Amino acid sequence: SSAQLRWMFSSLEYGTYQPLGWLSYALIHRIQGFNPAVYHLASWLAHAACAALLCFVAARVLRAALPQASDAGLALAAAAAAASWALHPQRVEQVAWATGLPDVLSTVFFLAAVLAYLGITRDRRRVALAFGLFLVSSLFRWKGVGLPAVLVLLDAFVLMRPLKRDVWLEKIPFLLLAGLFGALNARSKLLLAPGHAVDIGLSLFAGPALYLWKLLLPFHLTVDYWVPRSPALAVVFLLIGVAALAKKETRASAGAAWLCFVLALAPSLLMSFRGLVVAHDRATYLPAMSLHVLLGGVLLALLRGGPLRRRAGLAGAAALLLLSAGLTRLQIPIWRDSESLWTHVLREPQPPDYAHLSLAHALLEQGRREEAAAELREQLRLFPGDRRVEKLARELGLR
Repeated sequence: SSAQLRWMFSSLEYGTYQPLGWLSYALIHRIQGFNPAVYHLASWLAHAACAALLCFVAARVLRAALPQASDAGLALAAAAAAASWALHPQRVEQVAWATGLPDVLSTVFFLAAVLAYLGITRDRRRVALAFGLFLVSSLFRWKGVGLPAVLVLLDAFVLMRPLKRDVWLEKIPFLLLAGLFGALNARSKLLLAPGHAVDIGLSLFAGPALYLWKLLLPFHLTVDYWVPRSPALAVVFLLIGVAALAKKETRASAGAAWLCFVLALAPSLLMSFRGLVVAHDRATYLPAMSLHVLLGGVLLALLRGGPLRRRAGLAGAAALLLLSAGLTRLQIPIWRDSESLWTHVLREPQPPDYAHLSLAHALLEQGRREEAAAELREQLRLFPGDRRVEKLARELGLR
């Protein structure tokens, strides 16, 4: 209805501005109601579209980096980059959770915008197309607001465009759009609950190092991680940046990939809750792509070497994909339902302060009141005076 559409395009509720995200849910509901299989199917299809688009983007970027590479080697390296990203265990949360669908759809149009922009040297109208796709991406969700910085990096390291006045001027509409959607979503977070604040502190530097650690060693994955305000992690962040950017030989590959990763992550690290910045595996869905493209570049370089290097590259790529697929297969059952998720979260080190409460809600939905009461008592033991728990316990007569 018109009233529902007005709400979708004006609402800042639930901590985000995502009008096309709400519209996608409404369309699915109109067709199949609350059938969870359809929502999962939509996420799977959108994830597959992201992987296909990433393959095309990787092929364009790798062709620019290694123009002498064979077509077969290029196709294999681009496919490996996309597959290693798509199969990584950190992707499970984003695709399994129905609330992740707007992010995945946003990424589809983000990648389409990048792909359109990569053709700018052949057709300047591609800038307008990229801007339109960026607008659609932002209306699904805001996580792609780092696109203007990514486009500048593409200009400098892939398209080899001199960073003159006209190149900067064409980024102004992108910057204005990114600023608008960034502000809207910051406002929605501030309205969500007391305690949210814009936070430009040590976590902004420590966060990328923490995310990189989880990407390289994807074990003990859970819902939330508190980003430590750690000088040591901030130093690691700076050392990685210096190592990637210091040498001319690595600046256009490792340096550009690292900068894309950091700049795409930055928006999710700018908000804190009660003084703490929260990290999520789902926040790496888009930023991690640049590092997987870099991985594809390493494979392509090995494929251009002698027989031993080619065999080593192919064996390493196959082993990585098999390992990722295996770890992802282990991760999937955790996200089967709310009970399996929160039971897993409580087994992990330092579960969030709402884990027992969330498990209690999941048990109550199944009518398991005694088990829910035990979880609520444990929540109160760990966090005395938790008003959320006390209110729920009184409402249900569990105390």
